[in-house]
Order: sequence, then C-alpha cells, then structure tokens
Amino acid sequence: MRRWIAGSLMSCALALAAGQAWAQEAGTFRYAEQVKLITMDPQQQSGSGVPFLRPVYESLFEKGPDGENVPLLATGYEVDGLDVTITLREGVSFSNGEAFNAEAAAANINRGIKLDVIEGLRTVESAEAANEYTLRIKLKEPDPAIINSLCYTGGMMIAPAALDDPAVDRNPVGTGPYVYNASESREGEVRVYTPNPTYWDKDKIGLARYEVWEIPDDTARLNSLRTGQIDAGNWLSNAQAAIIDRAPDLELIRHNGGLNYHVIISDREGTVVPAFADPLVRKAMALAIDRDAFNQAIQFGLAVKSFQPYGQGDWAYDPSLEGVYEYDLDKARELMAQSGFPEGFTFDMPSIPIYQSRLEALAGFFQEIGITMNIVPLEPGTLARRSRTTDFPATNLVWNTITDPKFVALRYIYEDAAYNPFKAKPSDELLALAEEGLNSVESEERAPAYKKMAAQLADEAFLIFVTNAPILFGVSEKTANNPSVVYRYGEDSINLRGLVAND
Repeated sequence: MRRWIAGSLMSCALALAAGQAWAQEAGTFRYAEQVKLITMDPQQQSGSGVPFLRPVYESLFEKGPDGENVPLLATGYEVDGLDVTITLREGVSFSNGEAFNAEAAAANINRGIKLDVIEGLRTVESAEAANEYTLRIKLKEPDPAIINSLCYTGGMMIAPAALDDPAVDRNPVGTGPYVYNASESREGEVRVYTPNPTYWDKDKIGLARYEVWEIPDDTARLNSLRTGQIDAGNWLSNAQAAIIDRAPDLELIRHNGGLNYHVIISDREGTVVPAFADPLVRKAMALAIDRDAFNQAIQFGLAVKSFQPYGQGDWAYDPSLEGVYEYDLDKARELMAQSGFPEGFTFDMPSIPIYQSRLEALAGFFQEIGITMNIVPLEPGTLARRSRTTDFPATNLVWNTITDPKFVALRYIYEDAAYNPFKAKPSDELLALAEEGLNSVESEERAPAYKKMAAQLADEAFLIFVTNAPILFGVSEKTANNPSVVYRYGEDSINLRGLVAND
C-alpha cells in the first residue's frame, strides 16, 4: 500500500484575501493549441485538446517529473486484486461550492464507464463511496495501470451538479486552480481562464489570467509566437518547428514521451475494402514507406523511424524489431503481385490540416505499389472521433509511447477496442499476449509479453508505424528562461500549479 500525507490548508477566508491581493500583481500567460476545442467535458474527450481542460479540472493523480504516479485529489491508494481503494484529499470543493468527496468521485467514475469514451476506464466495473473520503473501485480484470489511467481524463473530476448539464461541454466546473471565463472567451479563437477563488491550494495560483488560443494553422501559430501574441504552444515535427529550432529568440523544447505516427487499417477483415483483409497487402504498404525520406522531407529530421508502438528506452521496446519493415520497394511490389490484389485498389483516408503533408507523402509511397489513397479533409479536432467510426476503412493517428502498453490492446486489438470500429476479431496470439501483460504490476515481468505483442503486430501489419518524434513545444525566450514553466510529463500541456507569467 502506498500513502502520501497532504500539506495543511489555509482557511477559505485567508485564501480568498490572499488571492485578491495577489491578483493585482499577477499577469497573463498565453498558450496556443494546434487543434480546435471540441469539448470541455473530459469524459467525452478523445484525442488532442487536453490543454483546454487542465486549468479547470484536476485528476485524482498526476505524473511526477520521472513519470511516477503522484497524488493530487487523492492522498493514497491500495490495489488488492480487483479491488482498488483510494483515499481522497479533504477540504476540497468544486468551484461552484459543492464538496469534493468519495460520492462525487464515484459519480464521475461511473459516468465515465457509462459513456465508454475513456480507454483507461474500460477495465473498471464500478465505483462507490466506502465513506466520505474513501473511494472504492471494482475492476473487471487485473489492471496494473489503473492508477496511471487516473492521472489523465479518466481521473478528472467534474462537479456533481455539472455531470448532467447538457452544456458541460462549454461550461466546465472542476476543482482546478482556474475557472472558465465564458464572457471573455471567443468561440473558435481563445479560451480565457481566471483564478478560482475557492481553490484548495491558493499558493499555487500564480496568474491573473490564463489563455488557450485555438490556432490549428502552423504558420499562424508560429507568427503568433514571433510577435508575442502567445508565450508557448505545441507543434508537430514540421517546417515551423524547424524554424523555431533555428530562431535566435525562440526555443524548441523537446519534451519526454514520443508521438508515434502510424497508419491504422481499421477494416482489417475487408468489410469495405477487401484488400485490407490480405496480410500481404498490409505488409507491402509497410515496406513501401521510405521512413528516412519521410522524416527529412516532412518532419525535418526531428523524428526517428518506427516499427513498433514503443520508443527506444521504453521498458517494452524490442530492439530486434528495428528495420523489420525497412524501405524495400521491390519487395513491396513483389508482395502486391503475390496478393489477391495485384492491380491495386483505392481507399479513403481522413486528414486534418496538421497531417495533410504527411498523408500526401504516404499517398505517394502507396501509389508506387498501385494503391491509390484518397485524402479526405476533416475539421480540425475531429480526427480521433471520426476514427472511432466506420466512416473510413483506415486512419492515421499518433500514439504517445509513454502510454502503458496495455492500451495497445484497449485501443486497437480487442473486438470492442476504441479504434477497432469494424469489430474485427483479434488473433488468438494477440489476445493471449494482452492477457499475459496484465498478470503483474512489475514492468520487468510484463515486458516479455509486450515485446512479443509488438512482434505479432508487425507480423499481422494492421498497425503500420512510421516515425516517432518527441513532444515539441515552441516557446518565447522569456518562457524558456521562466523557471516556473513545468511541462507535464509526457503531455503537450504546461502544469498550471505554480506557473507565473513571463511579464
């Protein structure tokens, strides 16, 4: 059992008075997201957009600087088989005045289970309040990463009165250091957050105002950084990131975690595109991608080649898989000729603006082996949601390599996996390895199963990994030299607790 001791809390009256005095001196910090806001309901959130949520919502746990699970709204936990007991922080309230307690936490977890959007809650059967500040979670199956899941949207807490509010997607109510200021926000442009006067840890509020700008266009986001409209923002490995890396008055932060760009053959049983049921076709596609050229031309040398879900240095990473699908056009053409589709075929692939150049490059590679990939533009911020439907036979996403390997199965392998919308039946080999990986909480004991899983995925080739790049932040010189700026472990967001303005 692991326990932590919470620090003492100031009285609400003293906290409010201190906050009022402080607000006269504090400044503004401006952050730019590369995707548009879809929802402020964390239990409905999928894909990118977490920076819109973090000011308002806190999770039960968060990641420490080395990736360890650290309590936030929780103070300790115990996992005993399928029973998880979590002790909660006392004296915390939601910004609407409601008390945070085990009953509120259980209602959040149960709502997340019912909505079935958050992958990290797929192993949870139910939650209940054992007493006022003790939360009990019942698992369906062993889950060595359940506390890890509660560090993210799975553990974010919404005020009880807001759980059934149909407007919660634009009216968030949490326990966080800031509250959403709808009157000063502008839909589709900027989201404004101001201090939460009832926050339980007032000393951690260092801003009078926090802004998240919606700027999906990479060049526009770069110009905003250059002119001082924003202090920081997130980028993929692209031309604008390379410009930031060379600019004397800007800095490109290479953060931990890796964004593994990959193609998902969703229709792997050939329901809509029969060719996708042929492993030879899938392997040919994997071999047709010149990853070195892709990295240099599209990602400006900011990435490395990838052939598996995990990055170098991760505990599940298998070095023997390096080069398993090294670029070999002759071999790819040979496999296409041996397949049931020697004349090629056509399929549709969804795209958002930040992935357009990537898909244009992939389309060129596939064309070399007779496969025509039609790129279908989507609204920014909708790719993850649409990828969970049967609208497209294939899609393209990024996988954060610090994510626990159990999510490979929850996301892609199981028949009810989030990104298996055609309900393809997984192979017995993958199912057995997914189960084996859950039999221990120790990473060294789990690693062999996940290494075998990566090899089996390579053999079945319905996940085609392309490149792996670090999480990238573009920041101003002032932000780079601001010691209060702490990037959340493995996330494309800044920890707002303790953040102070550049000015």
